[in-house]
Amino acid sequence: MRKLTTLIVALALLSACASQRPLTPREQGALAGVALGAGTGALIGKASGSSGTGAAIGAGLGMLTGALIGEAIENRRGETGSPSPGSPQPGAASQPGHWQNGVTTPTSATVDPTGGQLVNGTRWRVEVFVDADPQGLQATSPIVLHPQESRQHNLDLGPHRVIATASVDTQFGTRTIGRYDRTIQVDPRGSGWTLRFTETSFR
Repeated sequence: MRKLTTLIVALALLSACASQRPLTPREQGALAGVALGAGTGALIGKASGSSGTGAAIGAGLGMLTGALIGEAIENRRGETGSPSPGSPQPGAASQPGHWQNGVTTPTSATVDPTGGQLVNGTRWRVEVFVDADPQGLQATSPIVLHPQESRQHNLDLGPHRVIATASVDTQFGTRTIGRYDRTIQVDPRGSGWTLRFTETSFR
């Protein structure tokens, strides 16, 4: 009777595990082996006059045999790259990336090469004009960068003329320190761009 009680407790534990998460092939084989072995052992034990002992012995042998069979199936799945139960499936909405060899790998994010920033690394105020001449008839408002300030800015692919002036406020008014005038290239193969103004940029 004690052996039969142990068998019932083992079955209850396996059932509880199954309710919490999907069983692995090894656990499924063990559970099926216990049930099949217990039934077979009970019949044999009944014929010999001790069905409880026969059921316990049969359940133990069935669990061992079922676990070995389940483990063999699990190993074979691992070798062929087949996903095990409970693993994320290819194309699942909650799993970004792509499926390869039974593993979900993250897809690298696409980088926009047109996104960039203007950085003022000087002690002065810098006024930046992009593709516009500040002395022309169609001059636009500049992008103003205060000392050590950076500003996000987007530029289309290709060449762009950048004109910038650095100035400082004095007791005699605002005085221009220097001028920057160069053409930069936004590369479609790049990962964005950065234009940093230093004090040596202005002459």
